Amino acid sequence: MMGRVVGARRPHVGGRCPPAPIVVLLATAMLLASCAAEPPATDPVARGGQVYRALNCGSCHEPNLFGQRLGPPLDHVGSVAATRRTGMSAEAYLRESIVDPGAYVVPGYTDSMPRGLDRSLLPGDLDALVAYLASLR
Repeated sequence: MMGRVVGARRPHVGGRCPPAPIVVLLATAMLLASCAAEPPATDPVARGGQVYRALNCGSCHEPNLFGQRLGPPLDHVGSVAATRRTGMSAEAYLRESIVDPGAYVVPGYTDSMPRGLDRSLLPGDLDALVAYLASLR
């Protein structure tokens, strides 16, 4: 009787491989495929989408493999942004959220947005990123 816990189940041995390694493999392949250099778009919204992907904004604002996200969802942020701060346009709110992330923190989330993103962007890319985010309705 020593070494055995009553009611304990033995771990499953053999059988099918859990799907997690397959998901990780596919995600890695997709990441590597997206690393190919993409020529800068001339349309501001398209360029903003490129900046969004290049900065890897989705790593915090889109659900991870466990369905969790660190930052608020951005899929309808163009509509929601205009309601965040009284008297502030959606574009002004989005710009402020990038330049001064702690100015307004969405309830239910922590102040974890990286600082200084605007200083790391090429000229015009902040405007393009704001245009892209404002287009997400």
